[in-house]
Amino acid sequence: MLLSCPKAYAQADTAIVKKDTVDFYEMSLEQLLKMKAHGVPSELEKLINSLITVASKKPLNTRESPSIVSLITEDEIKRSGARDLIDVLRLVPGFDFGVDVEGAVGVGIRGNWAHEGKMLLLIDGQEMNEILFATTQFGNRYPIDQIKKIEIIRGPGSAIYGGFAEYGVVNIITKQGADINGVSVSGIYGQGAEDYLRRNVSLSLGQKIKDFEYSLSGTMGQGQRSNGVYTDFQDSSYNMTGNSQNDPAFFNAGVKYKGLSFRCIGDFYRTTMRDGYGDVISDGAVQDNFSSVFSELKYVLKVNDKLTITPRLNYKTQTPWQSESYSGKEAYKRTASRTLGNLTASYNVNRHINFVLGSEYFRDEAIDYIDSSYFSNNEQKVSYYNYAFFAQGLIKTRFVNFILGARYDKHNEYGDAFVPRIGLTKKYGRFHFKALYSSAFRAPSIENINYSTDAGIKPELTQVSEVEVGYQLTRKSFFTINMYDINTNDPIVYYTDSTSTDFYINSGKSGTQGIEAEYTIKQKWGHIAINYAYYSAANKEKISDYEVEDDGAALMAFANHRVNLNSSFNITKNISLSPTLSFYGARYGYTSVDSTGTSVVEQLAPTTLLNVYLRYETPLKGLSVGFAAYDILNQQFKFIQPYDGYHAPLPGPGREFVFRLQYTLHYKTKTD
Repeated sequence: MLLSCPKAYAQADTAIVKKDTVDFYEMSLEQLLKMKAHGVPSELEKLINSLITVASKKPLNTRESPSIVSLITEDEIKRSGARDLIDVLRLVPGFDFGVDVEGAVGVGIRGNWAHEGKMLLLIDGQEMNEILFATTQFGNRYPIDQIKKIEIIRGPGSAIYGGFAEYGVVNIITKQGADINGVSVSGIYGQGAEDYLRRNVSLSLGQKIKDFEYSLSGTMGQGQRSNGVYTDFQDSSYNMTGNSQNDPAFFNAGVKYKGLSFRCIGDFYRTTMRDGYGDVISDGAVQDNFSSVFSELKYVLKVNDKLTITPRLNYKTQTPWQSESYSGKEAYKRTASRTLGNLTASYNVNRHINFVLGSEYFRDEAIDYIDSSYFSNNEQKVSYYNYAFFAQGLIKTRFVNFILGARYDKHNEYGDAFVPRIGLTKKYGRFHFKALYSSAFRAPSIENINYSTDAGIKPELTQVSEVEVGYQLTRKSFFTINMYDINTNDPIVYYTDSTSTDFYINSGKSGTQGIEAEYTIKQKWGHIAINYAYYSAANKEKISDYEVEDDGAALMAFANHRVNLNSSFNITKNISLSPTLSFYGARYGYTSVDSTGTSVVEQLAPTTLLNVYLRYETPLKGLSVGFAAYDILNQQFKFIQPYDGYHAPLPGPGREFVFRLQYTLHYKTKTD
């Protein structure tokens, strides 16, 4: 096809198409669009516009989707040399990480702590958040080598996804059978100052045979959070080497025949720690287990060219935070499951108008396996149910795209939530704009309900306004800038009363406002992407445990100013060198207690994380090797607790040298 294309278009544009070669990077968008219309391979369509579904049920290109989005491709992940999902998300504007309890690291978005039920993580459509506390733990966990692309909403997603998508959505799409078309194996080893920091292996196999497609992948390994030393508020300390395991075991299998598909994911994550709820555990390392199994049966029924109906059934069972008792904490072993049914219909009135309607029902159940432990109903078993309805309309006109949507949820215990959204988007040649307003909610999880007061618990509600403009400066460079304003009412807050009893309550208001900007240039020699993120809480009400009294613009743990550099340079045809950099401005955290027992806030100095990755595609087809140095400046980044939870900053991995190996054997096809 590539050899025949120049002949077909020689008269149309002889300045670009010459003899038997085509330089796609020298083409304008208009020229590429002409080629797309005549059947150019799908790889070239990615140069024009990438279609995503994370921000709407209807596929739209990133520049017109009704959310502030980031799209990360498989090639970008490979070139960056990312060790795990933290490395990938750290380069996204507005994303950051902090420590919760028991060594668990969670995510922050736009200055807000989003760990507990405020960011939804999806892998191949499966909700990875555990449903007892709604958290997701990060660090040497999810399989990087098996990712095809990541679609990210940097903002609210509740109108589509419900109560775990208040501040953001990370949608990971792994390689399917047609993408793998063979067998792929990879391994990574990371060495720290005192001991290894990770050693993982991954295996994938898959194929598409006519209408049948299958894929099977798995990752197993061992990791350590850090080789550093953790010191608590009482100056007790321990070396994290051998005491901070992050051991993944992740399996993902899928089969598909025409419109019918089935998927099953097993996620078994084992950690060890000695930091507990802040104080060093003197008895040695304690093991935490996070075990989940997800399954989905889905059928995409194309009734006709206009109407598509998709019923799906999901089931997940999870045993998160499972641990034995230790000083100051009782043993915890509770299993929760969710059975969910969803029916979604998409109707194209014409190529300019689309409607999406749907309904959803789920039932949650939880069981406590500790004899002396009970839920708030004084039983060892509890169950809840929730139903929801959602709708979205999309109208594309010559002047603007108009998106209007809403979702209504009704829960039998905590009540209802209604979240509308409206968006105006449009691309005019090289320029595009977005004007967005969305409501979102954070649904109370099972343990939020269980530990609520007599007053009960209700969803926290958030309103977000966003504006984005972007401009294609040249055929090879692009610039975007966006502003946002977040207001959260009745946030769900954890606190302990005078009798040391734990509660979750709705308390006060919170929010941030800020700006994010990104510049990207892609050439034959590689690419450079620079982004800047700024947030401020100066004009917002604050929760006392999250605020910084001496700096009204800052919130605990997260830097007001962030700069990221993600670059890759083609040294030769088979060798690429990829430097990445993350700069954190000053951050605040609780680091000690004074003579009265009050937590003391300290400002931590700015931090610069500098990494470099060298990748070599060997002469043996399908075999690549990589060498990396992370945290070259040995900054030993610390994960700070974003609230007053009596937990000192937790040391990160520090300087690490990494070796990677990957081999892919593709099956022969008829065109080989």
